[in-house]
Amino acid sequence: MKFINSIYNFLKGLNKNTIIFILGALFVLLFLKQCNDKTNLKTELNQVKIEAERAHNNYVAAQDTIKYYRAENGGLIAEKRAFVFTQEEFEKNYKDLKSEYVDALNLGKNLSKQNVLLKSQIEILSTIKPEGTVAQLNDSSAFINFTKFDDFGMGNSRTFTGKAKVLYFDKKFLLDSTQTQFDIKQNIKLYASIDESKGYKEVKMASSYPGLNVLDIENINLINNKLNEAPKKRDRWVMGVGVGYGVSLVNGSTLSLSPWIGASLLWTPKWLQFGK
Repeated sequence: MKFINSIYNFLKGLNKNTIIFILGALFVLLFLKQCNDKTNLKTELNQVKIEAERAHNNYVAAQDTIKYYRAENGGLIAEKRAFVFTQEEFEKNYKDLKSEYVDALNLGKNLSKQNVLLKSQIEILSTIKPEGTVAQLNDSSAFINFTKFDDFGMGNSRTFTGKAKVLYFDKKFLLDSTQTQFDIKQNIKLYASIDESKGYKEVKMASSYPGLNVLDIENINLINNKLNEAPKKRDRWVMGVGVGYGVSLVNGSTLSLSPWIGASLLWTPKWLQFGK
């Protein structure tokens, strides 16, 4: 009761200027708090929007199939929507897939240094019409030698060599598989890119090698979810020297506009902090 009476007597003894100064200070603090609340709400809504768009992208990417078309040079282009996962999400929900990439690329268990994972499955159907020569060894055996070189341009080529030993025995031609061998050397140039021109990530692969077909493409973009989190503010103490100009309460009764200079120790609550 004494405490309440003391407050009442204090307020009763305040003059008009002092009351105006206190109310003005309270108004400014409440206004700043409201501005900060709006800023925080906008930041949170923006973060929710980003996460929703990422989840929708991954859903669409899971349903997507490869699209094929031809480049101006006649080469094949294959494209497919890419996934975007956080490091934590990928390592927790896709353990088998993570192990596949780790084993294939000899990566460490921690993928924090990786930001893009990419794999593709291709097949090549080649029809070879080689030139051949026959080298007869005797009346019952001969070697058939094959050779063919094709230059498809743009760094793509194929070399085919081979030999087959043919035997004539008991009025039948037989193939000696122990001395038959074919070698194919293929130089295949592949191009790849991550395209965002449509507003989302899409992986593209291209090649002009004849008979090449892209059966599957997978592109996983790993992001650090900590970089996408809104920075957390903390109460903090600040010490410094400054100058300024503002309203001051002089002698406890008079409001005055005047410059000031001095040292100060300030405590700033979270709701009075703006920016990042």
